[in-house]
Amino acid sequence: MDIRTIRIIVGTCILFTIRITSTFILLPVITSYGKLFNTNDLLVGISISIYSIMQIICQIPFGIAADKFNRKNLIILGLIIFIFGNIIIIKLNNIIGLIIGRGIHGISAISPVIMSIIYDSINSKYYTTAMMCLGISFLISFIISVVFGPMITGLISFNALFIFITILSLLGIIITYLIIPNIKLDNIVRNRPKLNIISTIFNKNLVLINFSIFCLHILLVSNFITIPYDLVKIGINYSNHWKIYLYSTLSFIITFLLINILNKYKYKTLYVLINFIILFLVSILLKIVIFSKLLLIISIQLFFISFSIIEAILPQFLRQITNNVPFYNGTLLGLYSTNQFLGSAIGGLVSGLILHITKSVKFVLLINIIILLLWLFVIIKNFNKLK
Repeated sequence: MDIRTIRIIVGTCILFTIRITSTFILLPVITSYGKLFNTNDLLVGISISIYSIMQIICQIPFGIAADKFNRKNLIILGLIIFIFGNIIIIKLNNIIGLIIGRGIHGISAISPVIMSIIYDSINSKYYTTAMMCLGISFLISFIISVVFGPMITGLISFNALFIFITILSLLGIIITYLIIPNIKLDNIVRNRPKLNIISTIFNKNLVLINFSIFCLHILLVSNFITIPYDLVKIGINYSNHWKIYLYSTLSFIITFLLINILNKYKYKTLYVLINFIILFLVSILLKIVIFSKLLLIISIQLFFISFSIIEAILPQFLRQITNNVPFYNGTLLGLYSTNQFLGSAIGGLVSGLILHITKSVKFVLLINIIILLLWLFVIIKNFNKLK
């Protein structure tokens, strides 16, 4: 492996870690601490969803830009926008500021830009290694998010969290400038064929992959909104939630080992289905085992394991499609990321609305079960298409 490849893998993994951490570090605490602004569940849900809504709008434009312009500059621009959102939140220090700031965060849609660097620049024999490193980065991001998010807000303040992710964003700019090599796209831009966007978007395999990531992120946000309520119900105060999330370190070690095992096999659809069933079981546990501290903690860890594995496997299916549509990796990754954030937006908005109306997490979990059953049906019906 040459130095350039190492730089790309190391640089993108650090950027991915910073990006995912900055995004998810708010999820374990925003439901609890968002209420410090004397607001309601609906506005808290909007503060979560507005980020995803803006990401939905901006993912494809950033993906298209990644196929045409300097990707390092795009990443730096996105991180600067993210920092500006943090400044707005800290300065206004109210629910409106939180909503506006999170909306500005959403404009920073650099995920397809980071991923397209790997897709276009890594030799095929090193691609599996690169994806494994990204998987590790994702797990590290989750550990930081679920442990340090509640810890920082509990021990210092809610605003301290935004100072922390501002520091991470500044670090990301430095990493981008110093480590990520320049990738020339001039020849690709001049000679690439035209993309039949309609036939590509409605490619059956692509639809199945995008639908899966859409459902997965509905469940992610929905569960993060309901978990704080479940923890409070069993007697754990908001300020101590980080201690529960600390147990997730073990689940991420298990996830890392499982991903290594799964990558040794050709057929991964079966593993997606298995982990989907785990997600289903977790939702049931979160719905009915509400007064058992031990089982609730176990169910939360199972959710983290199954989510992380599916999140790591789906891009490998997407890679098979991008190999057949060269020169447009950024565009396809933008479409994929759009479905990620569309799921997050719907998950946050619907969960917040249901909680606002019913004041019960059980209704939210019931919706989760319906989504899981629909997802299960689609996966079984199209089982062979992801092989």
